[in-house]
Amino acid sequence: MMFKEKTQHGALVGWMTETTGDRVILKIQSVDKPPPHSEEDVGTFILMMDKNQAVQLGNTLFEMTAQSSPWEVRRKKKPLIDRLLGA
Repeated sequence: MMFKEKTQHGALVGWMTETTGDRVILKIQSVDKPPPHSEEDVGTFILMMDKNQAVQLGNTLFEMTAQSSPWEVRRKKKPLIDRLLGA
């Protein structure tokens, strides 16, 4: 099977997600011209992935931006009693 290469460029302006069983649907909205934007300027690209792919994508974005995921921050936090007692 032959695939045509399609590369689209744009600035991210929004996204929406939903789950359907074991799949995640990611709707990415972008524009390809400077503001001000009208509704007609916004394009939507829809990706369907399994939950493992969604987790991998999220982890990749955290790593690329040198940010900690909210789950890592919670795990590193000391228990409340230790914080209150200054331990």
